[in-house]
Amino acid sequence: MKGLSEHTLITDRSELEAVADELAGAPVVGVDVETTGLNPRDGRLRLLQLATPQKTFVVDAFSVRDLSPLAPILEDGPEKVLHNSKFDYEFLLEQHGIRLHPIFDTMLAAQLLDGGQQGSSYALEAVAERYLEEEVDKAARREDWSGQLSEEQLRYAAKDAAILLPLREVLAERLAEERLRRIARIEFGAVGAIAEMELAGIRLDLSRWRELEETIRRRRDEAAAELESFFPPPEGVLPLEGLGPGLNLNSPQQVMEAFRSLGIELPDTRVWTLLGVDHPAARALLRYRELQKKLGTYLEPYPGYVHPRTGRIHASFLQCRVPTGRLACTNPNIQQIPHEDEFRRCFVAGEGNTLVIADYSQIELRILAEVSGDPAFLRAFNSGEDLHRLTAATMYGVRPEEVTKEQRSAAKRINFGLMYGRGAKSLSAQLGTDEEHGRRLIDEYFASYPKVQGYLQTTAERALRERQLRTLAGRVRKFGPPSPQEDRGALRREAMNYPIQGTSADITKLALCYVGRDLRDLKARLVNCIHDELVVECPEGEAEEVAERMKGAMVRAGEKILTKVPVEVEVAISPEWRKG
Repeated sequence: MKGLSEHTLITDRSELEAVADELAGAPVVGVDVETTGLNPRDGRLRLLQLATPQKTFVVDAFSVRDLSPLAPILEDGPEKVLHNSKFDYEFLLEQHGIRLHPIFDTMLAAQLLDGGQQGSSYALEAVAERYLEEEVDKAARREDWSGQLSEEQLRYAAKDAAILLPLREVLAERLAEERLRRIARIEFGAVGAIAEMELAGIRLDLSRWRELEETIRRRRDEAAAELESFFPPPEGVLPLEGLGPGLNLNSPQQVMEAFRSLGIELPDTRVWTLLGVDHPAARALLRYRELQKKLGTYLEPYPGYVHPRTGRIHASFLQCRVPTGRLACTNPNIQQIPHEDEFRRCFVAGEGNTLVIADYSQIELRILAEVSGDPAFLRAFNSGEDLHRLTAATMYGVRPEEVTKEQRSAAKRINFGLMYGRGAKSLSAQLGTDEEHGRRLIDEYFASYPKVQGYLQTTAERALRERQLRTLAGRVRKFGPPSPQEDRGALRREAMNYPIQGTSADITKLALCYVGRDLRDLKARLVNCIHDELVVECPEGEAEEVAERMKGAMVRAGEKILTKVPVEVEVAISPEWRKG
């Protein structure tokens, strides 16, 4: 592959306008950027590289500060081919007001083709080597891009854009061969909404957060003191004032020895083991761990992620890092904030704004109804019945109106637990009952919903036999060849859930495409996405309009993929991230 480094350097506006005219007739354009930092809040766009099948242009963004002549090409027109397009999108939008569209992302395409198998690198050099057998030297990436650029740096930048075009050809052909074009369109379409969500960030009320940290620390210390009160001091050791607790609650070995002093033999200190121990010390230990995790995972580190200029947390959302297609989140993971109101009330709208919180109602159970075709499931959703109440009534032999809160809660755990492949042991531990009773509940459940049982078993067997599964939108999960070390039970559990959770992810990403587009003429901004829930911040005066548009867009996305069951979306408006 010759000539990938050849380029024309653009340093003034008249040259840029000529480039825009030339790009207008191109079928596709390779796009890449070089920057002085890793995010557009702290770094600057240094170069913009644009490649056609015939030519590559390198735009010096320090010399040509106004990129608006390129806006018609980049925001519409030919398909733009990028690698990790979210990165480029954020710099171009934040610093030049340009939204890239339409997009073909070679990194996302490679991830989709791998079907959730782990281990591959998705850096441009690795993908190019796998699919083109072309070596991309990335040594120049570590150089200083803020000053005068060398000819070597310019050639490196040009090649990064030019190589995207042959790479796209190969990947597009593979996507078509593997019937992944539909899901690729969804992923590519969601890039803009996800990028803009990262740029917007979410506001954390630091004063509330620090008050909560003190509260949780106090509860943690009380739980530790309660736990230690159950254990006698070691023989021959006198308590010394001020030295603190003598038991390391984070040491499994010490905890097991402490429980042995109570006559309780623990094989380990895992959650499921402790849930099965009928002693207040076990409950105290679980509570201590939960509070310690909240402190160490959320309360102590999160203030450090608030950007000093924006006053917001700008987390990073990863599109295809999880086999099911769900968004992952890092730096920090704002998807995993505890559900309790005392945590979520700390995430707030800016002054004069409010949050609109919309989520799908029982979407995974609706998907299970769709894929299994179970008549009782379908009838419940199509008639607007409460499936958890209906399940409880059937399993406990009472009329729906007689179902207690506890029975409905148990039915809800069973509905979701069996969909995730849980067996009698883990289900009984979660319900606080014995394993035999858990097994009877499962038998009664499947007697009520036989096609659900048939679907789950057939799906697990297909995964073991064919080594791959698909969601309703076509996303593929590849399991690779079997090995002697393969955990068939774990694979069966993942297989049962993959088409359901994966389809939910597909619907949510399609909803991101629709919501991002439908709110563009308003001052509304997506600020978070948690599995099947979207959070938008907007001026208070736009809240009702935003809520209506979000609901319509999310229902429309669901109906594009589900055809047998209705799709419902619940919407709330609140100055804090909570629905109450």
